[in-house]
Amino acid sequence: MKASLLVMLVLMFSVIAAACGDTKIETVDVIREITKEVPVEVIKEVEKIVEVEKIVEVEKIVETVREVEKIVEVEKIVEVMAQRDKRELVFAGLNWDSALVQNGVARYIVEHGYGYPTTQIEGGTIPLFQGLRKGDIDITMEIWLPNQNAAWNEAIKDGQVFSVGRSLEDNWQSTFIIPGYIADANPGLVSVQDLKKDEYKSLFTEPDSGGKAVLIGCIASWSCRAVNEGQIVAYGLSDHIELRDPGTAGSLAAAIEGAFKKEEALLFYYWGPTKLAFDHDFRRLEQPDPSTCANNDPVNGCEFPAANILIAMNTDLYADAPELIAFFKNWDWSAGNQLAADGWYGDNKDDYDSSEEAYSATGVWYLKNNDAWKTWVPADILANVEAALANES
Repeated sequence: MKASLLVMLVLMFSVIAAACGDTKIETVDVIREITKEVPVEVIKEVEKIVEVEKIVEVEKIVETVREVEKIVEVEKIVEVMAQRDKRELVFAGLNWDSALVQNGVARYIVEHGYGYPTTQIEGGTIPLFQGLRKGDIDITMEIWLPNQNAAWNEAIKDGQVFSVGRSLEDNWQSTFIIPGYIADANPGLVSVQDLKKDEYKSLFTEPDSGGKAVLIGCIASWSCRAVNEGQIVAYGLSDHIELRDPGTAGSLAAAIEGAFKKEEALLFYYWGPTKLAFDHDFRRLEQPDPSTCANNDPVNGCEFPAANILIAMNTDLYADAPELIAFFKNWDWSAGNQLAADGWYGDNKDDYDSSEEAYSATGVWYLKNNDAWKTWVPADILANVEAALANES
C-alpha cells in the first residue's frame, strides 16, 4: 500500500510540472522501493498492572492429632558418701578433778550433740598416755607440759597423737606448799632452802620418817612425780625430805583438807585453779625461776613454769571423728569455768553412787547453768544438746 501511494504522488507532481512550465519531457528514473513484509518476531516488554481475581480451590485437610502423654522415667544417680559409723570414743579418765569435770562436760556434748557414744578408762597420767599413743584411748582432756614433755614429743614425732586445743587455763603447780597459818607462825620459812634448817624441817616430820620432813607429792602414775624427785635432788634436800605417794588424788585432797581442818602442819604438792586451792590459803615456798633451769625444765632444780595444758587426740580421729577437731579447738576452759564446775561437784558428789555418775551430773549442771560452751559448737549441735538438756531432771 505504501508503494501505491508513492506512485500516485510522483504522477501528480509530473502533471503539475507540465501545466506550469515549458513542455519538456524529462526522463525520470523511478525507483520503486518495495517493502516486503516479512514476519519478524518482536519481543515487546510491556509493563501493565492487571488486577486479577483468582479463585483457587483449596482442599481443606482436617488433621486429627492424638495427644499422647509421654511419661519418661529418668534414673538419677546421686553419689552420696556412705554415712560413717560413729564408733564409741574412749576418754582418758585421769584421776583428778579438773580432768574428770571436763570429761563430764565434753562427753555430754560429744554424745548428745555429735551422736558418738563415749566411755572412759580411769587411771594415771603415764598409763593413760601410753593408751592414747596406742589408740586404746581416743581423747585426753589434760596433757600437762612440761611434766610430760619427753613422752609428748616422742609421740608427736611418731605421728601417734596431735593437739586440738588448750585445756585448763590460768594454771599453776608447786611441789612445795604449806598452809597459810604455818607460814604466818613461822615467818622465817620462806624458801625451799629453809627446809634444811631443823626448826622448820621438824614441823613436817612423822614418827616413821627418820627425822626427815615428809612431803606429800604426786602419785607414782603422774608425770609430775619425776619432777618432785628431781627437784629434791637438785635443791640438795635428799637428806632432809622424804617424798611420799598419797596413792590417789582423792587421798591427796583428803590429807590437805584434814590438815587445814585441824590446823596441822603439812608440806604438799598441788595445783590450780581448783576448788581446794580456792577455798584454802595455800602458800608456795620460793624456788628459783624457771628461766634459771636448762630448757625451763623444773626437774633440773627450779619452780614449775606455767603449764601448757593441751587437749590431745589419737591420730585415728582424723578419719573417725573429724568434726570433733573444730569443737575441741574452740574449747575454752577458764579458771572461772573450772571453779564453778569443781565447786558444784564438791558440794554434790556424795549424792551419787559413783564418781563417774557425779562427774556426769556435773557436766549436765554446767551446761544448763552456763552459756560459754554455746560458742564452741555450730548451731545444729547446739540445738541437739539443748534438746537433750531439756529432758534432764
